[in-house]
Amino acid sequence: MKRKHLHQYHNTSAHEDSKKSPSTWPMYGFVGTLAVACYLNGIEGDFVHDDIPAVTLNRDVLAINSISDVFKNDFWGTPMADEDSHKSYRPLTVLTFR
Repeated sequence: MKRKHLHQYHNTSAHEDSKKSPSTWPMYGFVGTLAVACYLNGIEGDFVHDDIPAVTLNRDVLAINSISDVFKNDFWGTPMADEDSHKSYRPLTVLTFR
């Protein structure tokens, strides 16, 4: 019995079809441009509602507290053990604001 080599099992029609299909890069560019355009009007905007305590007054965001405190505090900068903590633990979000 003759053994088939691995390359004989390979379906070349899918590879050939991908060569014939138009490039998807223009579509990626369009989607990226559209996403940026949707948020352009917010660049010059001010902080509103809960942005002030969450960002402009948060000692974790302002880098007044150490990085390790970000992992001990809730989203608002209050220690998780504190009675007044909202228990909203989002350290990665806080670090993106930092």
